[in-house]
Amino acid sequence: MRLRLKSRINAMLNAVQHGLVAQRALERLNRMGITINPYVLFRKGVGPYQTDWPGLAEEFPSSVLVASDIAAVAACDSRTEEQIQARLDKGHLCIVIKNGERIAGYCWADFREVNDAVCDYELGPGEAYLYDGFIVPELRGRGLAQYMSVEFYRHLHHAGLHTSYSIVDYFNRPSIRWREKVNAEAIRLYLQIKLGDRQIGNWLLRDYEERRERSAPQGS
Repeated sequence: MRLRLKSRINAMLNAVQHGLVAQRALERLNRMGITINPYVLFRKGVGPYQTDWPGLAEEFPSSVLVASDIAAVAACDSRTEEQIQARLDKGHLCIVIKNGERIAGYCWADFREVNDAVCDYELGPGEAYLYDGFIVPELRGRGLAQYMSVEFYRHLHHAGLHTSYSIVDYFNRPSIRWREKVNAEAIRLYLQIKLGDRQIGNWLLRDYEERRERSAPQGS
């Protein structure tokens, strides 16, 4: 009982420390069948990155997902090998980081659309939507998520892409701080509400680009 109470207290303190209290409250509502999902669409330029990652690049080299890795990715994902292959067949790109033959993490890019939300933002030529980033639980806390993100930008740059987009929960402050740290730009804030599987609505709450244009000094 004491260990369980201590664990709950530590979890609460961690949530407060990292700004996740509101997110935890929304997770409780979600378990009750009420989904209130405010999310932010970020945009970032894809340039040549020379960030130094002592030891990580050697221990966890990055590469494009190939057919021989599909089973290993499926083993740490809720999707089947067929579903992963279907993404590749659609032209999606998956970058993996590996430790030996073991998959340590991966992330996907869709060059056609923002595909996993009801976001209505349209991609243009040379743009990609990044989604489904994952690091195996036992390797978290080593900076692999940030390392993988930068490696992904490097691969996209080599593929001729110039702009990437990603979606983050509004109350996920650590993820938002990381994107701000790498100069990603918040461009839109949305709110999605669902009751069970029925969507009530998805609204654009704020267009940051439009606000920035309004506040920009007018030329004479």
